Amino acid sequence: MLEDQPKTFQVDARRRLLLLGGSVSLLFSLLGGRLFYLQLLKGGTYRDMADDNRISLQLLPASRGRIFDRDQRLLVENNPDFQLVIIPELAIQQLRKPEKGGNGLLRLLELLTPLLQLEEKEIQAILKQASRQRAFLPLTIRTHLTWEELSLIETRIHALPGVTIEAQPSRHYLMGTLASHAIGYMGEVTESDQNHFPDIDFRPGDLVGRSGVERSMEPRLRGMDGLRELEVNAYGRQVRELRRTLPHPGQDITLTLDMDLQQEAERALAESAGGTGALVLMRPNSGELLVMASQPTYDPNKFISGFLPNEWKQLIQDPSRPLTNKAIQGQYPPGSTFKMVVVLAALRLGKLSENDTVYCPGYTTRQDHRFYCWKLRGHGAISLTQAIAQSCDVFFYELADRVGIDGIHQQALRLGLGTLSGIDLEGERPGLMPSRQWKRRVHKAGWYPGETLITAIGQGYVLSTPMQLAVMVSAIANGGAVYRPFLVKPEEKNQHHPPTKGPAPLWHNHFRAEHIALVHQGMEEVVHGVMGTARTSKLEGVRMAGKTGTSQVARHRRTQSGTLLHSTNRRLKDHAMFVGYAPADKPEIAVAVIVEHGGGGGSNAAPVAKRVMDLYFAKQKGETMPPLPTSETAAPATEPADAEQSSQTTDPH
Repeated sequence: MLEDQPKTFQVDARRRLLLLGGSVSLLFSLLGGRLFYLQLLKGGTYRDMADDNRISLQLLPASRGRIFDRDQRLLVENNPDFQLVIIPELAIQQLRKPEKGGNGLLRLLELLTPLLQLEEKEIQAILKQASRQRAFLPLTIRTHLTWEELSLIETRIHALPGVTIEAQPSRHYLMGTLASHAIGYMGEVTESDQNHFPDIDFRPGDLVGRSGVERSMEPRLRGMDGLRELEVNAYGRQVRELRRTLPHPGQDITLTLDMDLQQEAERALAESAGGTGALVLMRPNSGELLVMASQPTYDPNKFISGFLPNEWKQLIQDPSRPLTNKAIQGQYPPGSTFKMVVVLAALRLGKLSENDTVYCPGYTTRQDHRFYCWKLRGHGAISLTQAIAQSCDVFFYELADRVGIDGIHQQALRLGLGTLSGIDLEGERPGLMPSRQWKRRVHKAGWYPGETLITAIGQGYVLSTPMQLAVMVSAIANGGAVYRPFLVKPEEKNQHHPPTKGPAPLWHNHFRAEHIALVHQGMEEVVHGVMGTARTSKLEGVRMAGKTGTSQVARHRRTQSGTLLHSTNRRLKDHAMFVGYAPADKPEIAVAVIVEHGGGGGSNAAPVAKRVMDLYFAKQKGETMPPLPTSETAAPATEPADAEQSSQTTDPH
């Protein structure tokens, strides 16, 4: 029949058959290519994706390293935080019965209400959260269960389907507020924390050190989390555990702090005339810190258990700044504790000799401006050692003229002032040691001669932290070596790398022996001299060397005759300061104290140092110490004494 059809029709039919065959061939080629791509080229990828759907990974949190004091007393541990968790699916299955009726999860919450004192808003929040997730996934109802709540639930667990108790490690600070600024506290991780610790893989909701050694030692304290591999079905329900990798706990660390001395320091500061301040006690020959106290303190446990709104508001608005570590963040004019810097600068530059004297009539005049000594009647002709002992301002005004601001500036930097001490804690402030260049750069102005005089007695622009003053007086005590202070004992070395003999100094001031001996003699006279400004704060059976000081807060007002007018406003009162070391002939400890708005250094700061140093030497003799407080037994800090009722002497030093 085809032969009878027109030839054009036959050609057209063949073309259609060829097109159809080609299309079918192309389709099968595409399908084959796709199968080849999916099964051979991408088969491994999809196999892994299928395994991911089948295997669920759960992290096992690692226990954080503990913290001990130098005597191996436990300061920070990890207590179990008992949490109540429910599986809504089980409650729905077992409690949704005709005779009981209603929603099974709601029925379970009704059973838990008298045990946990659940409020209606809590119940509604739980129901809302349950509606957002699958019924077989766990739901946390309550954290930080008390022992009473725990026992009530455990005794009724058989009647509470789907309820389990889980224990998660929770940070616990055993000493409460004691040494809180040194130890620090923890908080929830933020983006800045992830940038700060790039080698740590944080998870949302993780806790991280916020301050103190909790912050600086984060990489050592933080352990390595473990892992559970669970087989789950298509709905995500657990079938069985395939493998478990146990977590590695963080490293324990040992602080150099002595908690007996730390407690005495905090009490002494709280009971002082000002009630607030800081104290640093360190080994002058190594930089090892025995005390780093800042008052007032705070309870780091509150950052774990949580603050009430009014508690947090009160904490951050407190004018005495309890969250500030004043030992490294408080910047104050050093007052007369700075005068040894001027003496050493003058001796080094040959501007002062042992037998030099200066006549003090109670003031000196420069360019028609009168600069007063603290002793209005003056000291008369006074020598170097007595100028230190009695803190004669006029003597140091004269030295300031001889040395100049640049000489004072250089000597201060050599003794660790005006620069970071290098302690391994975040937030340390550098203080300030002014110079001509600094003033030109910052204030766009020249330096005036009168500013040198004010700087020489530790006032004006100069600022220092208690930690820097401790470094300074330690360098004077040991003959010139400046050490970096440290708070954490170095890690034990293995047998192939034995421990070194001790920390090496950052640098050494090469004082001439006779020069440093003159300063030591003057500082010893401060405490043991008949006219010494700290003569009422002698230690029990140990000779001490020191220097009192007054850190001016507001401009002093005087009468026409020059008499100093004391402010009745406590916040305008001067800070009391003291630095020292003991024993005077072979120093073991060095101290720096500031009592905020405490007035005279001799009457209010030196007694604080005496209490702590007396306790140190009592411990050296083996005397028994009273037990330390715990977070449960610690009493609140003593209320500050009323500054208006505190005794004030005419000697501000």
